[in-house]
Amino acid sequence: MSRTSIPTRLCLIACGALLLVAASAALGPSRLTWDEVLNPAQSRMFWTYRLPRTLLAAVAGAGLALGGVVFQSLFRNPLATPYTLGIASGASLAAALTILSGWGAVRLAGLPSVPLAAFAGSLAALGMVFLVARTRGGRDMARLLLAGVCMSYLTAAGIMLAHTLAERSVSSDILIWTMGTLSRFKRSGALEVLVGLLPALAFTLVSHRALDLIAMGEAVAAGRGVAVERTVWTGFVLIGVLTAVIVANCGPIGFVGLMVPHMGRALVGPRIMPLALSSIAIGAGFLALCDGLARMLLFEIPVGVITNTLGAAFFFFILATRDPSVRLAERPTRG
Repeated sequence: MSRTSIPTRLCLIACGALLLVAASAALGPSRLTWDEVLNPAQSRMFWTYRLPRTLLAAVAGAGLALGGVVFQSLFRNPLATPYTLGIASGASLAAALTILSGWGAVRLAGLPSVPLAAFAGSLAALGMVFLVARTRGGRDMARLLLAGVCMSYLTAAGIMLAHTLAERSVSSDILIWTMGTLSRFKRSGALEVLVGLLPALAFTLVSHRALDLIAMGEAVAAGRGVAVERTVWTGFVLIGVLTAVIVANCGPIGFVGLMVPHMGRALVGPRIMPLALSSIAIGAGFLALCDGLARMLLFEIPVGVITNTLGAAFFFFILATRDPSVRLAERPTRG
């Protein structure tokens, strides 16, 4: 792949993503005419419902894709996702307990209580994983990963207990939230996710060379003068907070952070700078389109059902066409 072709590919990917986002805003159970779209007075549904929801889906997809790129580099694992450290599980448990307690319809400081609880649960899970990983001092990637797995299992047990204790209607609300859905979005949701996305994107672009070297090995990165400890923890915190904001607004939407970086590598290669930019565009278009498709059915389904189905099909295709012994993600070459 020639270096000069990458900017052109990025432009084409960005244009395609914009078209997908625009098209998804028009998808729904009822058709909209151009007159209705161009005249806000005639189409309150588009301007107050579909457009804010589509923008939330786009920035959430971009954030999940970026989180996948950074975590796969830091863990040097092509199967790492923004949910690797149990962040989504902590949010799901907090949301489930809020719904179970009957506080789901309560607003605190003008904000709905379930997203606030989910955000707090995400940060609590991230903090506990951080503390466990630091118990012996320093940083152990295996310890960090295992702490995230333990957190996921612990919170999953809490969610199952909440389902057991809840009435059928309450249990249904918990289930829908934990599947990932944008049907209960806030109009300010896209802005909230964007506030979390921009610092994480700035870190990724500024530290792209360091992330490339860390993906080849911490010893290699340290030998090239990279402050490995600082880069790793900064990435964990920024992506963790970004994921917490996304999960608080959308629930835990699966496979976007796992699948999209692989699609980006196939198009622009494994270097972090072009990979991050392409993955953001692909993630935005992908999740916006999935949410548009979820709205088209006679009854709306959680968008997580569509992303999980497409994600599973994608990896079945990978298994059918590639040798499973070969790594799914290619490491950057030195230079």
